[in-house]
Amino acid sequence: MNCREAQELFGLLPDLPEHHPQRRMLEWHILGCESCAAEYHIWNESLDAVQALPIDVSEEQAEAVNRKVMDRIYAESPWLAPDIRDKGYSRRIRRRVSIWAACFLAVFVCSTLLFVVGGSMKEDQAYKPTTGIVPAAMAAADTNEMSQDFVFALPTVSRGIVEPFVVQLGPAYPQYWMLLSMAGMALALISWKGIRRYRR
Repeated sequence: MNCREAQELFGLLPDLPEHHPQRRMLEWHILGCESCAAEYHIWNESLDAVQALPIDVSEEQAEAVNRKVMDRIYAESPWLAPDIRDKGYSRRIRRRVSIWAACFLAVFVCSTLLFVVGGSMKEDQAYKPTTGIVPAAMAAADTNEMSQDFVFALPTVSRGIVEPFVVQLGPAYPQYWMLLSMAGMALALISWKGIRRYRR
């Protein structure tokens, strides 16, 4: 150990344990180096003089120092910061999430009832699918161009006439309402759990 390393350890010597290797090396160096021994003696005297000075620290100064220390700790470790939040804001968020969940629950209940009622009516009543294509007899009824006995016969096999693709439009229920309402309820519950965790 040289003199520069020994001088750097002067401030750490009181805090080092007795059997610490750096403490022993510093003590051996002080015993063998007169200049470092003199500097260490002066350093001990100055330290004792500083500690003997009567310094009155007010509560405001102590609080300011504590606040600075805690701010530095919270800046390095944000998860240790205290939970300081606006209660009114969290209350508004909880109210909005409750309204959101209630609306989706109402949509889910209404859609379930309509689905059940629509299914029972579908079983009881047979409906005729509406294709959107008006028969030729009905189209010509107002113009009196065709009679009721008019029959247009086509051969069974015809290569020139192709039947159009027709979408059957029956009384269907939009079942995606149930899926959307269930998804909304799930999101509302997840948000509610997040708010409860946020409050803790």
